[in-house]
Amino acid sequence: MKKHIALSGVLMVFLLIFFWSEISFLEWKKPVIRLDGSLDDWGEKTFLADGQGDTAVDADLKAVFWGTGENDQKLYFMVERFSPENAGSKMTCRVYFDVNSNGSYEDAVDKYSEVVYSPGLDGEVEVSLYSVAGNHVNTYSGNLGESIREGGRRFEFALSMEDINVFPAQPVRFYISGAGSGADRLPDQGDVLWMPFPVVTKSRSLIAVGFLIWCAAIAFFYRHRIWLFYYIVAAVGFTYISILLLRGSFLEYQMENLVGLLIHYILNFMDIKTNVFDKAPGTILVLIEVDRSWTTIDIDIESSGLLEMCILLGLLLFYPGYSLFKRLVFSPVSVFIVFVINLIRIMVVITIIHLGGRDMIFLAHTLFGRIVFFILIVALYWHLLTKPTLKIVREYVSDG
Repeated sequence: MKKHIALSGVLMVFLLIFFWSEISFLEWKKPVIRLDGSLDDWGEKTFLADGQGDTAVDADLKAVFWGTGENDQKLYFMVERFSPENAGSKMTCRVYFDVNSNGSYEDAVDKYSEVVYSPGLDGEVEVSLYSVAGNHVNTYSGNLGESIREGGRRFEFALSMEDINVFPAQPVRFYISGAGSGADRLPDQGDVLWMPFPVVTKSRSLIAVGFLIWCAAIAFFYRHRIWLFYYIVAAVGFTYISILLLRGSFLEYQMENLVGLLIHYILNFMDIKTNVFDKAPGTILVLIEVDRSWTTIDIDIESSGLLEMCILLGLLLFYPGYSLFKRLVFSPVSVFIVFVINLIRIMVVITIIHLGGRDMIFLAHTLFGRIVFFILIVALYWHLLTKPTLKIVREYVSDG
C-alpha cells in the first residue's frame, strides 16, 4: 500500500511540475523569431557584422542576422545598415544562395533574392526570389522594417525553404550584397555555411499520457518479475520520455550554451577563431582557414551530448546488475564522461573543417567525428555495462 501511495505521489509531482514549467520557465526559452516588423525578437541572434565606410552611406551594411522559426520551414533574415543620411532612403540588396553548397553560385539549382526596403512607406519590405537564370519564383512583402520615425535602419524578411529548394539540416551557403557596382558585401569575402533546422514544439498532453502508460508497463513487468521486458521497456521508455521532456527545455538551453562557450574558449586557445553570441552561445561561427569564410555550427540536443546522456542513464538506472547505490554513484560520473567525450568529438569536427575547408564537413562530421565518439563511448559502455554483465553470466555458468 505504501509503495502505491509513493508511486501516486511521484506521478502527481511529475505532472504538476511538467505542466507548470510551461508557464514558469517561459523566460528561459530562446526567443522565437516572428515576422512582425517589431525586430525585438532578434536580440543577439547569430549574426555577422561589417565595418563602416566601405560604400555609400545609405547602403552601408552593418550586420546580417539569420535563423529559423517555430514549426515552419522558412529562412529568416534581419538586415541592419549604418544610420543613413536620409532615413527615408530606399535600400536594395540581394541574398545569394548556393543551394547545393559546392562553392559555386551559378548552378541551375541556385537562387537569389532581391530585397527592396522602403522606410518611407511605413517600413515596407518587398522580397523577390529568382533562379540563377533570372526566372521569378515567388514574391513576399509586408511592413517588416523600421519606418522613418524609427530610424530607417533595420528590416526583416523570410523565404520559404521549399521555394529555395532547401530541406531541414541541408547545408546551404549564402552571402548578402548591395545593388550596383561598388556595393557593400557581407561577409567581405567567402560566404556563410548554414544548416537550418526549424524549431519543433511538443505536445505536453501526449507526453504525459505516454509517461503514464510507461509507468504502468514497467510496474506490470516488475510485479510479474518479467525482468528482460522490464529492463527493455524501462530503459527505452526512460530515454524517449527524457528526450521529449528536455527538447526545448531550460536544461537543454543551458547545456547548449555551456558546450558552445567551452568549445569557443578551447578553440581560441588553439588559435582557431570562433564567434559566439550573448543570446545564442550554442551557435558557433567558425572561420575557415582555407578560404577565410565562416561556417555556422549549431549545438543542438545531439551535439550538446544530452541525447547520449539520456540513453546511458536509461541503461544504468534500471540495470539489474548494480545495487541502487552503485547506480546512483555511476550515473553522474558517466554523464560527466559522456560530456567530455562529446566535447572531444565536436573539437575534432571543427578542427578538421577549419584546416581542411568546407569540402571536409561531411567527412569531419559523419566519419571522423563519429569514429572518435564511437570508440570512446564503446569503451565507456564496456566498462559500465558489458564487462559486469559478462561477469554475472560467468558466475551463473560456473554455479550451474
